[in-house]
Amino acid sequence: MTIESALFELLGALVGKRCYPDITPSGADFPLIVYQAVGGESPEFLERRLPDCEHYRIQVHCWAKTRLQASSLALQVRQQIIEHGMSFVSAKTLGQRIALYEEELKLYGTRQDFGIWIKER
Repeated sequence: MTIESALFELLGALVGKRCYPDITPSGADFPLIVYQAVGGESPEFLERRLPDCEHYRIQVHCWAKTRLQASSLALQVRQQIIEHGMSFVSAKTLGQRIALYEEELKLYGTRQDFGIWIKER
């Protein structure tokens, strides 16, 4: 399983499958989730071999029509990743969520980063 398919499977149910990599598609319905890999650790062993799993820093954006909806969704996302991410070797929250507002669309959002180790197949 790839990091992208694991995240979609884990988070898609929270928003009726409105869970997208990288960008919000035009004409999308809200609330929705957007996730993006924004780096991660890349360890290598002295024996010149790679680890058996990959680390990603994943940034998750939650967008909704109200602040309460966005914050509630962000809490559910965190709970899913930390408590129910069974396809992850480990997952850690990297700081508290950040509140966002998109003036042009009149939408409230959050952004939060996670460190996730996964055995990709």
